[in-house]
Amino acid sequence: MPTILDFVHSVFTRVYPKDSFIFKEGEESDGNMYFLFQGHLKVSKNRPEAGDRSIKEIFPGEFFGELALISGRSRAMSVQVLSPSAKVGVLNKGVFEKLEKTSPQFLLLLLKNTFEKLNRAEMKLETLYTEIHKREEGSRTTEGPIAESETETLEATNSETTQEEAPTETAVNKES
Repeated sequence: MPTILDFVHSVFTRVYPKDSFIFKEGEESDGNMYFLFQGHLKVSKNRPEAGDRSIKEIFPGEFFGELALISGRSRAMSVQVLSPSAKVGVLNKGVFEKLEKTSPQFLLLLLKNTFEKLNRAEMKLETLYTEIHKREEGSRTTEGPIAESETETLEATNSETTQEEAPTETAVNKES
């Protein structure tokens, strides 16, 4: 039975120069996933209102592009070389399918990595939700309805005014 090491020999490597893209957001999946052997990469997402936004960085030993390989969907993000060059291992769909049938260790590693990515994404979403919620609360107190403490102050002021006016009305009534 073949092991993961047997398939590593099937992985070909490619060297990318600085600023080049491994793939770009929106491109059709080429049926490959990638391993970074040397170098430093940036993962980014294009936002219409803000342009390219850096999502994370990739360092040697990490793999990426597996979601497009598994799902067949187009690339969800862009991956660009930050270092002077990057040596990347390319695992094609054929080798991937052999690995999934023969190497539970590989699938477990892939699954763990995918769950870690999902957890990081959930944490970022929670942080963004909290920031948005705080901004909304801040705008409500400055622009929205009168705050509870302001209502109490207005009620106290109205009460004092009514009490001050009452004796005056009594004095006027006594004179009549």
